[in-house]
Amino acid sequence: AQRYAGVLKLVRKTSNWDVSNPDAARGVSAYYCHNSYVAQVLDMEMEGNTPKITDVYSAVDCGIVVNPDAATNMVEGGIIDGIGCAMYSELTFKDGAPEQSNFDGYRLIRHSEAPESIKVDFVKSNIDPTGLGEPPFPPIMGAVANALYKATGKRHYHQPFNKHIKSVTTDFKT
Repeated sequence: AQRYAGVLKLVRKTSNWDVSNPDAARGVSAYYCHNSYVAQVLDMEMEGNTPKITDVYSAVDCGIVVNPDAATNMVEGGIIDGIGCAMYSELTFKDGAPEQSNFDGYRLIRHSEAPESIKVDFVKSNIDPTGLGEPPFPPIMGAVANALYKATGKRHYHQPFNKHIKSVTTDFKT
């Protein structure tokens, strides 16, 4: 519980949670796996009916960070891949076989759709290193879903989310 609280407190601080941005919808999510804890905050602005993720803040407790640059790159990659899966990627099946046989038919996130800023912070720890490849990936999908709820006023349960965005509310204060 202390490590979970630690990442939530750190991401709250680094994301400047208490200062509201009237132009952005904010989503938060936290996750535990491979003995690591991750909390993420995501800022999203709507351009018409199109969500634009502007900033992501991530706090990670994965024990001792041996190589900070590589660890940061792993978290950033998981975040970008997770946003792509949440918003755009879809694998469909027909007669029991995938309809997409190559990347020309499978939608990946584009560079222009990636967040403008990703800030990664690690909790200082004396614990032996724990998992880092997988833990940053799943929670960003929850943060995207929560920000979409703030932006559209509707819960989105089916990915890719961009297929289901119909109505937009621009009042993010609710």
